[in-house]
Amino acid sequence: MKAVSRKNILYTIGIIILGVLINRIISDTSILLGLPLYLDSIGTIFIAAIGGVFPGMMVGFITNMIGGITDTSTFYYGTINVLIALIAGMGAEKGCFDKFRKIFILLPFYLLLSIPCSLLTYILFAFSIGENVASPVVSAIHNKGIPVLLAQIIGDYTVEIPDKLISIIIAFILVKLTPAKVREALDIISGRNIRRHFSKEDMERRSSLRTQISVGFMIAGLAIVLIAFFVSYKTYMEAKVTGFPDGTYDIAHIRTETLLYSGKMLSAVLGLLMCIVSFTMVLADSTIVNPLHSMAKEMKRFAYDSNSGRDKSVRKIESLDIKTGNEIEELYKALSKTVKDIDEYIDMTTAQAEQISVMQVNLINTLADIVESRDAVTGYHVKRTSEYCRLLALELRAEGKYTDILTDDYISSLAIAASLHDIGKIKIPDAILNKPGRLTDEEFEIIKTHTVMGKKMLENTNLSTEDNSYLEMAEDIAYYHHEWWDGSKRGYPERISGESIPLSARIMAVADVFDALMSKRSYKEGYPLEKTIQIMQEEKGTHFDPAILDALMVIQLKLVEVARLYSEDAVE
Repeated sequence: MKAVSRKNILYTIGIIILGVLINRIISDTSILLGLPLYLDSIGTIFIAAIGGVFPGMMVGFITNMIGGITDTSTFYYGTINVLIALIAGMGAEKGCFDKFRKIFILLPFYLLLSIPCSLLTYILFAFSIGENVASPVVSAIHNKGIPVLLAQIIGDYTVEIPDKLISIIIAFILVKLTPAKVREALDIISGRNIRRHFSKEDMERRSSLRTQISVGFMIAGLAIVLIAFFVSYKTYMEAKVTGFPDGTYDIAHIRTETLLYSGKMLSAVLGLLMCIVSFTMVLADSTIVNPLHSMAKEMKRFAYDSNSGRDKSVRKIESLDIKTGNEIEELYKALSKTVKDIDEYIDMTTAQAEQISVMQVNLINTLADIVESRDAVTGYHVKRTSEYCRLLALELRAEGKYTDILTDDYISSLAIAASLHDIGKIKIPDAILNKPGRLTDEEFEIIKTHTVMGKKMLENTNLSTEDNSYLEMAEDIAYYHHEWWDGSKRGYPERISGESIPLSARIMAVADVFDALMSKRSYKEGYPLEKTIQIMQEEKGTHFDPAILDALMVIQLKLVEVARLYSEDAVE
C-alpha cells in the first residue's frame, strides 16, 4: 500500500485535463448549434465516475473558471458543478455506472440540485431573470404572471431534465468505452481497489476516522469562508460609502449591491473549498485512513487467530508494504516487526507448554507406576483402565449421550486422571494391600479409606498447580469410583447415587470392575469375557450407570484387545 506516487499525480492531472476538454468542447458545440441545453457537465460526470470525487470536482471547478474569462457569472456556478461531481462520484461508488438502467438513479439528485442553481441565478442577476440557456423559457413563464424566482425554478427544470438526462447517458457511454486497464489504474488513484476488499463492517469502522478528518476540515473551511464573506461585505460596504463623500447615497441600494457581491464571492470560494476538502480526503485516505485501517484489521485477526491463523496474519501484515513517507510508515515498520516477534514468542511458548504438559503426564504415569508396584497383584491395571475409560467416553459421545460433557478436552483429561484412581493406596499398609487371601471386614474398611486419602493427596497437589483441570477430575475419580449407581450401602465413601456421582467416576467404576473381573488375582483366576459380561449385566442399574454399561457391550472386543496389549505376558 503506497502513497500517491508521481505516476498517480500525472494520471490525475491527465484525466482532469481530459474532463475539462470534454466539458468545453461539447458545451461550445451546443452553443454553436443553438441547442437549448448546457451540456457543460458531461466531462465532470464522466471523470467523477471513473476517477473518483476529487478529479471530478476539479474538472467542474476548472471548467467554470475557464468559462468565467468570457462570462464572469460562470465563475460563481463552480460550486454547482462541484456538487455535480460529488453526486456522480458517490453514485459510481454505489454501482450506478455498472448498468445502463442504474444511471437514472442519479437524475432525481441532479434535479434537486437545480433548485439551489436557480436561487444562485436569481441572486447573481440582482433578483431578475438570468441570462442563460433557460432565459427564453423563464421569460415566457414570468410573462404569465409567475414571480421571477418561481419562473426561474420552473424554467431551469424545463432545461435541466433533458440536459442532465443526456449528460449522464453520454457519460455512461464514455465510461464503458474506457479501457479496463485505464479504469483499474484510476481505481488505484481513487482508492476504490482497496475499498472493494473492505466488508460493510470494515467500511463503518474506517468511516469513523475518515468522517472525523473530513468534518474537521469542512468546519475549518466553512469558518474561513464565513469570515471571508463578512470581511468582503464590510470592506465592500465601506468602499462604496466612501465613494460618496458628500453623503448623498442610498444605503439600502448599497447594502443590496454589497450583499450580491459577497454572495458571488461566497459561491466561488465555496466551490474551491469543496475541491480542497476532497483533495485532503484523498490524501488522508492514501496516507492515513487506509493504512491505519488495514493495520488495525490484520492486528485484530492476529489477536484472535489460531497458531496457523497468526502465521497467515503475519504474512498478510508484511505484504501490506505500507509506504506513506511519514510517521504512518514508521509505525507500520515497528508494528510489523513487533507482530513477527510476538508470533515467534507465542510459538516458542506453545512448544514449551506442550513439553511441560508431556512432562506432567509422564510424572503422573510414573506416580501411578509407583502405586502399582506396591500392589503385586494388579500388574498393568492402571494402564488398561485408563484406556478403557477413554474408549468408553468416545463410545458414549458417538451414541449421543452426555455430549455436553464429553468434549475432546474432557476425554483427554479423563485418560490422564484415570491413572490416579487408586493413588490413595500408596498409604495403605503393604500387609493389607498385598494380602494373598480375602480381606477381613476390618482390613476391607482400611482398604476403603484409599478413596479419602487419594482425594486429600490430589487436593494438596491441586492447590499449587495453575492448570488443574485433570487434577480436579482425578479427585472425583479417586473419591467416587467405588460409589454404586443405586446409592446402596455397598458403595463408598459417600453412598450417593445416580448422576450425583460424577460422570468420570461412573465411567471409572465400569472400567475398574471390568478389569478386576478379567484379570487374575491371588484369590481367583481371571474370568472369560462371557462370564465377566454376565456378572456386570446383573449389576446394571444397581452398581453401574446403565448407559455406560451399554456402551461397554458395544466395544467389549476393543476392551479385550486393550487387555491383551497390556497383559503381563504381552508386556514382558
